[in-house]
Amino acid sequence: MPAQDATDRAISMEVAEASDHVTVVLKGHSSIDQKVAYELVLEGASTSRHTGRTSLSAGEESVLSTMRMSAAQPWCISATVTEADGTTYEYSEGTCD
Repeated sequence: MPAQDATDRAISMEVAEASDHVTVVLKGHSSIDQKVAYELVLEGASTSRHTGRTSLSAGEESVLSTMRMSAAQPWCISATVTEADGTTYEYSEGTCD
């Protein structure tokens, strides 16, 4: 399957680190109506997961998940997304292996 430009992706991940915590937001913003599946994993002192399936409407932005964790090092945030056509991609930030 050809590589997909990040601007064409139906879901984006935003990570913001403050002095004592890290916040991650998954946003949906598809150019077409479609169903997507995602898994968001936060690893640090403990591990948290959020999995979901949702329908995105063309041209409408939506927040799919917001999670926060301690900024104690090391930490890793990763997300795996599968779009309706089978396209799969990943995001990661932090000290992920």
